[in-house]
Amino acid sequence: MSDFNIHTWKKNQYLAEAGLGSSQAQSLAKLINDAIMQVDDTLSYRDFAIAVAIILKEEYGSHNFGKFMEVLHAELGIKESLNENFDNTLGEEFEAEFGFRAYAEGSRLEIMHRDDIDKDTFEKMIQWVESKGYKVDRDQSTEWFDWDDDRYWYPRIIFSK
Repeated sequence: MSDFNIHTWKKNQYLAEAGLGSSQAQSLAKLINDAIMQVDDTLSYRDFAIAVAIILKEEYGSHNFGKFMEVLHAELGIKESLNENFDNTLGEEFEAEFGFRAYAEGSRLEIMHRDDIDKDTFEKMIQWVESKGYKVDRDQSTEWFDWDDDRYWYPRIIFSK
């Protein structure tokens, strides 16, 4: 906490509460807080987190999850990762095995392929992930590629330890 500056924090808090924030983030924070107050002024952290997750999934795409979490952790002062597999080791091994560029982060393996993957190949991919000791959530995993509004949704495998 040696880097914490109480004067800067109080100034930013005052500007945010007064709606005089100078950044897009401060303006958005005020709008979000106003919306929360309209829905329920005692909104639980769980419902708030679920709402943010819905926006991330539906509007930003999973390829932005890692970057979002990095900024969120930095803003909250969280130094350790909340994800068990934050590095991309699994993605690199996957690419070597299947020839598809992939990115593993947290409990998600994004297959950077701008097309659907046939069901047999996708099943082999799932079995490979399971052979690495992970449990795959088959209901959340999808071999489909989708393109909508300049945002890409790549085929993905959702897994856990």
